[in-house]
Amino acid sequence: MAASPSLSEGDARMRSELPAAVAADPRPWLQGEARRGAKHQRPLVQIAPMLDVTYFEFRQFMRLITKRAQLWSEMMPDMTVIHGERKTVDDMLHCGANEPPVVLQLGGNNAETLKEAAAIAVPYGYDEVNLNAGCPSARVSGKGCFGAALMNDARLVRDILCELRKAVTVPVTVKHRLGVDHKDSYEFLREFVTTVAESGCDHFIVHARKAWLNGINPKKNRSIPPLDHERVYRLCQEFPQLNFTLNGGVKSLNEVKEALGRGAYGVMIGRMAYDNPCELARVDTDIYGEAENPATCKTRRALLEAYADFVDATADRNADMHVCMIVKPILGTFYGEHGTRTFRQALSDMAAYEDLNFHKGKTKHAQYIHRAIEIMEVVNPDALDRNLH
Repeated sequence: MAASPSLSEGDARMRSELPAAVAADPRPWLQGEARRGAKHQRPLVQIAPMLDVTYFEFRQFMRLITKRAQLWSEMMPDMTVIHGERKTVDDMLHCGANEPPVVLQLGGNNAETLKEAAAIAVPYGYDEVNLNAGCPSARVSGKGCFGAALMNDARLVRDILCELRKAVTVPVTVKHRLGVDHKDSYEFLREFVTTVAESGCDHFIVHARKAWLNGINPKKNRSIPPLDHERVYRLCQEFPQLNFTLNGGVKSLNEVKEALGRGAYGVMIGRMAYDNPCELARVDTDIYGEAENPATCKTRRALLEAYADFVDATADRNADMHVCMIVKPILGTFYGEHGTRTFRQALSDMAAYEDLNFHKGKTKHAQYIHRAIEIMEVVNPDALDRNLH
């Protein structure tokens, strides 16, 4: 592995805020990784499955920022994969050759239909299958009786994972909460993990909140139940033979480092990746120990221009997509910077889009992005061209 870059003053200041063990060795989680081989590298940073967010275009935007972080699909209901209109399913499952490591998340409660869905979907290029046992929405956990509702039946989860592991050759994992409704003790969580591990599944992605299945919506389920990272760390200590990824409330690379330093196998990033994607611009060097980060995210200008080029290059696929879905991945590019509202408004100005004939970009979608870049040249050129590495 190439030598790590020298520390900047900012790195030194960041290190001083970390636990002593991490401060002494900035990447202790990499010890032993070289022996694993490329196929078995730990998913140190994972981009969470998010409905109407982690579709193909968003994942491609993430790949302009990091080559190493593990990407996830949106949650795919098993019956949709099996019985959906084929073109719709093809578009939904489409996976770029540059995406791995990339995880397919499936939703359902029937081992046979989940096996069938996995067999259909994995050949699209996914190198891991995950069972959703954490989504609290009424449509999923109520009428659908899957997602977080599965935590009420650990033996069913175990049996589903057993069958999935027989059906595919890629790893099979489970994503779940700390508990559901009033079943929220550590003892309940421990028993769930113990039972599910009998399937042979050894990687648990834990959203460090319980889920309320009735009374609050999915958005509130991401904020109202209190976070309890300590329970995830306790699982790491109590089940050293298993791997636990921490999910929930992680908002900076510093917090990723802290979680890895405390024993988490990986850290899953959700809203931060969408709201503030440039926070991830140094993931490859700072977390994975790479010699450099992708040139496509050296500056916000480079990132946006690279994404516009991607939009042009995939025009056959995206020509019929609404422009809002094209630009949604990049809306947070100027998070925390002067002019972020102006940038977002520039990408939601439908009147401007309809009449657009811009001098950069081959397609109208890409021209719309170049127009927003030009607006930011006036509003905040420093943020546009500042080095993110």
